[in-house]
Amino acid sequence: MENRISIESLAGVNYLDPAKARFYIKYDNFLCLDYDGETYENLKLHRAMPFKLPDDYISVQDMDSKELFLIRSLYQFSEEQVKVLTSVIKKRYYCPKISAIPSLKAKLGYLYFEVETDAGHKSFALRDATHNLRRLDDGTRIIVVDVDGNRYEIPDVAKMPPKDFKRIEPYLL
Repeated sequence: MENRISIESLAGVNYLDPAKARFYIKYDNFLCLDYDGETYENLKLHRAMPFKLPDDYISVQDMDSKELFLIRSLYQFSEEQVKVLTSVIKKRYYCPKISAIPSLKAKLGYLYFEVETDAGHKSFALRDATHNLRRLDDGTRIIVVDVDGNRYEIPDVAKMPPKDFKRIEPYLL
């Protein structure tokens, strides 16, 4: 009988056991973890598949972006722990939803947006539309990444007001 090696061990994946983990926030801003007798401070969370599986396969990393553990699913944790984890994830993945584009202008290689979002009116610039206007799913969902790395979402470009769709359509590939 041959010894089988799992893909997880080959890849160096260290899945976190929710029964041994307790996440908490320290000093109102820093994610910490007590795990199996060890304390880890100043952690960050990174979604492996932020658009397809936002609540699964979440990397727990130190401040140098070294992965310490991988969370299979948030739903393996208690309700209290899910609240702690989702509050941290929401800050990192803040993504206002665009409902209207009153103004979109191209100038010197940049696109200048004036938009209405679920977080109010926003103005931002975008460079390189081919990389920073990303179609997801069936192509109707759009992620916009501005020059500062902020993300915005157009949940369904087909449901936008026709004049707003006409403003953005030339830049969608």
